[in-house]
Amino acid sequence: METAEFYYVYYLAQDYLQYVLQESHLGPAQTRVAHVLRNIASSLQDQTEEALRPFLDRIDITSVAVAKRIFNGVMEEKFADGNTNWGRIMTIFTFGGLLTKKLQEHGVQLTGEEKEQISYFITEYIINNKAEWIDANGGWENGFLTKFERRSLLSFSKITAMFIAVFSLFREYY
Repeated sequence: METAEFYYVYYLAQDYLQYVLQESHLGPAQTRVAHVLRNIASSLQDQTEEALRPFLDRIDITSVAVAKRIFNGVMEEKFADGNTNWGRIMTIFTFGGLLTKKLQEHGVQLTGEEKEQISYFITEYIINNKAEWIDANGGWENGFLTKFERRSLLSFSKITAMFIAVFSLFREYY
């Protein structure tokens, strides 16, 4: 049975993916956390996507199942060192968003059910692997917002470097 925390993270994942896909029915973010996540993660994702365009153009992601396999493999490798911080939590969303965009770019017509599946596997990873850390570090309101609501250039640069490191792991899974 899913918890309230699961549904909150699921909402964040769904909202972020809809934002990344620029869905026309998407209104303003319903929470401050979703608003900050949209702004920071999408900006980070855009910068990283631009920097890695030659590599990304060679990747052929043809199904949600393939995206999930790549996502889980990269996340497992990314967090294998046991270190977690808010920047790394951010890379979970941005990597999920990037895979979703790649699916769409490769002609996969993402149905509502498939978008839900992507949101679900992002949420599942966070809840199963990072929920305790998130709670211990202030949660979404007191931890995440404190870190990113007034983002500093230094923290943004550190996150960009982490996201690029995630892509170096990407090669191992595709």
